[in-house]
Amino acid sequence: MAGEAMSTREEQLAAFDTAFPKAQLLESPLSFRRASPASGQAVMLLPGASGTSEFFCLVASLLREGGCDPVLVDYPGTIGPRALARETEKLAVGLGLAAPVAVGCSYSAWWLQHAATSAPFAALILCNGFVEAEDLKGHPLFDHAAIAATPAAELREQWRERAAGGPSTPLSGLLLKAMTGWLAAEDLKGRLMQVTASRPVPGPERFGGPVTVIDCPDDPIVTAPARARFRETWSNASHRQVPGGHYPYVNAPEDFARAVLSSI
Repeated sequence: MAGEAMSTREEQLAAFDTAFPKAQLLESPLSFRRASPASGQAVMLLPGASGTSEFFCLVASLLREGGCDPVLVDYPGTIGPRALARETEKLAVGLGLAAPVAVGCSYSAWWLQHAATSAPFAALILCNGFVEAEDLKGHPLFDHAAIAATPAAELREQWRERAAGGPSTPLSGLLLKAMTGWLAAEDLKGRLMQVTASRPVPGPERFGGPVTVIDCPDDPIVTAPARARFRETWSNASHRQVPGGHYPYVNAPEDFARAVLSSI
């Protein structure tokens, strides 16, 4: 049965790779996946620190069926948060996206707060976001000193071993692939260094347009106090709750897609 499930996942990933091929604009440090022909509301989805565009393989088709044009973005871990926001804006402009909605997840929800207050994004959706590193301090994966002292390849191997040592699930399968090829070790370490050194984004620097906050009551990483603090930071935002732990787009793709579709 386990072999059959693995075969099914491989087939799903192959179909996703065909439907949403990877591309890159000249001089952009970001790459992206997008279906053709493109139509509907453009929605840019950005993974968290340990994720890649492939982590959206279960929701991309659901969003497309819901009338969206999903653009699934990969970004390096060697660029700081403000620069990442600027490069994402440039990518949206370079692709000619009309009033896109940007969806940040975990780490990308933190740095996406730096998006410009005018163009090009019509709105942000911030999923499982956090205010600063202090909110994650109790979790063993986010020890800044330990991450800084660990070589990038060794750090990625530690993440691979944790994924391999648990139950076989869609999430563990994606994490294993991320930690064996999809995500460069230097990018993982760079992202985690940013996460564990993150500070609150000053009010004047934060996105000033419409925002929806999505969080998960069963998230083991962004715990209840951290979720409440993030919602308080965005007190004027709309709020959606979905199941799915820290990766609702993998663990509960239908719920996540409905939350996104209802927010745009």
